[in-house]
Amino acid sequence: MQLHCTRPGCSRPVNVHPNLKDSIRTSAQLFCTNCGMPLILRGRYLPQRLLGQGGFGTAFYACDRDTPALRPCVVKLFKPSTQLNQQQLKIAQQLFAREAEVLERLGNQHPQIPDLFAYFPIVVKSPASGQDEEYFYLVQEFIDGEDLEQILERRGTLPEGAVKAILVSILKVLEFVHDNRAIHRDIKPSNIMKTVDNQLYLLDFGAVKQVTGAASKTSTGIYTTGYAPPEQVTGGQVFPASDLYSLAVTCIVLLTGKETTELFDSYSNAWRWQDHVTLQDSNLAAVLDKLLSASPQDRYGNAKDALNALMASPSRASGASPAVGAGNGGSTLSGTAAPVAISSPPPPIPVSPSSPGPVTLSPSSPPKTSSGSTAQPTQKGWLRPWMLGLVLLAAVLSGGGWFVKQKGLLGIGQSQFSTITPSASFKDVEVPPGQFNYGGSTTWAPIRGVIDPKLQQAIPGLQLVYQAPTNQAPGSSTGIQMLLNGELDFAQTSRPLNAQEKQQAKQRGILLEEFPVAIEGVAVVAHPELSLTNVSLAQLRDIYTGRTNNWQQLGGPDLPIVPVSRTDLGGTVQFFSQTVLNGEALASNVQRSANTTAALRLTANTPGAIYFASAPEVIGQCTVKPLSLDQYPPYQPPYVDLQNCPNQRNQPNLDGFESGDYPLTRPIYIVSNADIPIGRAYAELMLSAEGQSALNAIGFAQLK
Repeated sequence: MQLHCTRPGCSRPVNVHPNLKDSIRTSAQLFCTNCGMPLILRGRYLPQRLLGQGGFGTAFYACDRDTPALRPCVVKLFKPSTQLNQQQLKIAQQLFAREAEVLERLGNQHPQIPDLFAYFPIVVKSPASGQDEEYFYLVQEFIDGEDLEQILERRGTLPEGAVKAILVSILKVLEFVHDNRAIHRDIKPSNIMKTVDNQLYLLDFGAVKQVTGAASKTSTGIYTTGYAPPEQVTGGQVFPASDLYSLAVTCIVLLTGKETTELFDSYSNAWRWQDHVTLQDSNLAAVLDKLLSASPQDRYGNAKDALNALMASPSRASGASPAVGAGNGGSTLSGTAAPVAISSPPPPIPVSPSSPGPVTLSPSSPPKTSSGSTAQPTQKGWLRPWMLGLVLLAAVLSGGGWFVKQKGLLGIGQSQFSTITPSASFKDVEVPPGQFNYGGSTTWAPIRGVIDPKLQQAIPGLQLVYQAPTNQAPGSSTGIQMLLNGELDFAQTSRPLNAQEKQQAKQRGILLEEFPVAIEGVAVVAHPELSLTNVSLAQLRDIYTGRTNNWQQLGGPDLPIVPVSRTDLGGTVQFFSQTVLNGEALASNVQRSANTTAALRLTANTPGAIYFASAPEVIGQCTVKPLSLDQYPPYQPPYVDLQNCPNQRNQPNLDGFESGDYPLTRPIYIVSNADIPIGRAYAELMLSAEGQSALNAIGFAQLK
């Protein structure tokens, strides 16, 4: 095990202790062999590797030896620049302390703000002068993911659907922050973190990095150049609307991939971002323009107004209430934001869309879309092959192409086969223009976050709007029910339709289609300190049915097994129950989590814990250990030790998934209403050569 010295300027900070894992809880203080700095901070926090550093601080990945699971965390060292004068240094120290106070007050109350674990100083002797040196540390929750600046550097730009999702999610966080009488004052891409399952976190509440005299993306005064509004730059009073301005700048940078200096015209004193990108969503453009107003009174006064404007008609989007009253110094946010339909990719936290009533479709009546409008039966270029039995039969008999199981094709409840001949690229697929609602399994979260934005970039006029369920967790079952209720145009699922769902469709006169589009592996992960590297399917069955309850029974340590699962509505849980448990129910001792993020956190923080989930979601995680099944790894060999994460991550074993050697694989599906052609078109996009390549890149194997 290696520990990392936190003393600034240490020339050999890495200290290797090969036997420390065996005595990590009982070991006395350890010291850096180069400079003598204590390596176990406050007797409990062990920095293991460097995560990043800037002009005013350094962040380390660490573990907390006072927790049962050696909880991963981030240790932040306040390291002020030597260029600061005494006044700036005092301000910087105050801001670092403020970050701790804000995290303590807000972090434990909101799922998108990191939790604070500790804040403390350490006094040590200088190895050079022998004088006392004081260092300030802040310990907070470790968020495993990439910040938006890193994503932007990798991708160049983000599509408007993804940016709208980010805007909505962070507006909801800011509503909470402002309700609690705090102002962030440093919204920018590097302070928004995205996890593997598309959760967003707002970071850096102390604005410590803002006290500097540097330019460009570093901070000046107490703001970041280019992102701060005029009132903040001039040293004036800041308001909730000040944060909204910075969030809007963040959005236009993500949309254009340009520096703020390229987007702002200093001659006309105006933002010229629309010279670089044209948005299809006029509401989004109008909201961003209003948030970018030079005067805070011309912006939206709170996040709720901005969220409402995103839902409104274009004529209303620019006419919401002013931001700041003449005498009150700014408004605070209150209440709950109205439901918002969010463009793909899905929101990092569920946003409750308005739910129209159930729509009963019959073959004799015009179909309705999920928004309630009547579908046009005469769309140019759209021949409905599911309505042409003779053509279908000829296609089936001709062979070739992708064979797709289709329900209710020649009669409700019947099963027939159709073919989809794969295209070369997204642009070769004929896709109806318009806005379409979709949702379903969380297995599809990586696809919504990476591939769906590419689709909307490649196909003009296509807008995919993710709809989160209102009163229950997202999942395959929930998505299919929303499809049957007319809330979705198509559902993304991790399992095929069941008999009950087919019967519901039959009763409502709905023709449903199923399109398998890729192969996914289901991976098993465990607490990182578990010594075992493999379990068999039989052992896994005994664990989740309650027959085996201690790892010692499987040749491991004398440690209780803590099985973890998501709720039964998820397609992954149903697949696991049928395939691994042979239809048996999960045992009563299985710990349930609402989503993958919560389940991973529980597994990482609980010694003896084990969890199963979609391989693309969990294989690359830094806080849990993937296990082989019957000696077949779910990751691409060789195994990457978690000590190398996040710089190196394990990748899904695509060869094993595609060949079937890995024992726990399944297709993922598009389920759609046959009378609404977007579902079939979306499946064709996924089955195109470009789509299959994109699926491979994020951990899904190609269909045979």
